[in-house]
Amino acid sequence: MLSTSSTLATARAPASRRSTPRADGRPTRVATRMAARVATRVATRALGGAYVALTPAQNHVAYSQVLAGTRGHTQIRAASALAANSRSFRTVLVATETYDEEMELGLDAAPSLGAGEGPAAEKQVKTYGPNARVTATGRILAIGDVHGDIQKLLDCLFIAGLIAQDADGIRWVGEDATVVQLGDVLDRGDAEISTVLLIRELDKQARLFGGAFHMLNGNHESLNVAGDFRYVTPGAFWESAMAAGLDEAEARRSNDAVLQARWALYRPGGVMAKELSQNPTVLIVNDEIVFAHGGLLPHHVEYGIQRINDEVARWMRGADCTDGSSPTPPFTAMGDSNSVMWNRTFGKERCSPYDRMHMKTQLDATLDRVGAKAMVVGHTPQMSGLNAECNGRIWRVDVGMSSGVLGAEAQVLEFSKDQQSGDLLATLLTRDASPYLKD
Repeated sequence: MLSTSSTLATARAPASRRSTPRADGRPTRVATRMAARVATRVATRALGGAYVALTPAQNHVAYSQVLAGTRGHTQIRAASALAANSRSFRTVLVATETYDEEMELGLDAAPSLGAGEGPAAEKQVKTYGPNARVTATGRILAIGDVHGDIQKLLDCLFIAGLIAQDADGIRWVGEDATVVQLGDVLDRGDAEISTVLLIRELDKQARLFGGAFHMLNGNHESLNVAGDFRYVTPGAFWESAMAAGLDEAEARRSNDAVLQARWALYRPGGVMAKELSQNPTVLIVNDEIVFAHGGLLPHHVEYGIQRINDEVARWMRGADCTDGSSPTPPFTAMGDSNSVMWNRTFGKERCSPYDRMHMKTQLDATLDRVGAKAMVVGHTPQMSGLNAECNGRIWRVDVGMSSGVLGAEAQVLEFSKDQQSGDLLATLLTRDASPYLKD
């Protein structure tokens, strides 16, 4: 039985997305968004554990204004420092065709999915890719598409009571909570690598308490590994160039060098591609909730959920096939509009009675086959905010919160268990409706 908290009915996103002055003195949405646009353009680089702020070249990014001292700016710098000082980003890769296994991001930073410890660890099944089924003992939280907006991710984490900021920086306080970010961290925003590394560092901290922070692969992760950089912002090109070790003068001088530097990181077998290979494409938590970027359909289940995760991981890692060839992008995961990453079967906010009937038929068949109660998807921005269909069995969490999409308010979906009935409860968390935010 899946029930919805009364919070859902009262905490929907406001119809207007315009900012209004805040009586409590906190930054308005416009101020916070401007801070995000400025501060996320400061790429991070770790050299010997030191945090270095790199000012983007003028021909790539123009600062519109400086808002140092705002809450958003402070949070972003703290998050960037946390990511940069984590072992995940302990070195950089020089943009050449040679690849050193010891330089792989995340090689020893966070446990490889499928080798975790504690109650939230993945089942010990020997697979090539991340395990498709995991267990969680605490709250389960879903965060939609981030698209390079590290400020909105931080907003989500504060709203959900998962992180705190003090003199030492940002740290995990979510105890044994399990977070699932639905993919599309890349593209449309400037802070891509730093956001991935922030997730990795918080995952490492969460696992010490029996929690976890999972990031799924979405269609924009697969686009970048395939070399499709159409949606990459100038700031993100600069960030990847600096992470690849490209000389700043060369980056200013040659757009081609910047492009090649990004390809060196994201090509199959590259540092960032291998980092993304740790992400599941499909994740099922506690055999109850299915998470997939676009959505899981019956023919995906028939093909094999773990098989999908394995094939995406093999492709991203550039693993050789038995005949010596390189693996091709897995069709079922990302090949067309019916694939896991690209389909919008469950994302249509306004649909005809036929579409709604088709949605319910596909959903019921999928959930019955995997034995789950509900599914959570991203991919399709929801103009009305986070919402549900089919009696709470399908949840859409892409609210377009990135400043590169709709700039909507951050929203988080929380699943918990009713203490008496054992029913799965779903609650919408927002800045104005969260029991975890202190006044």
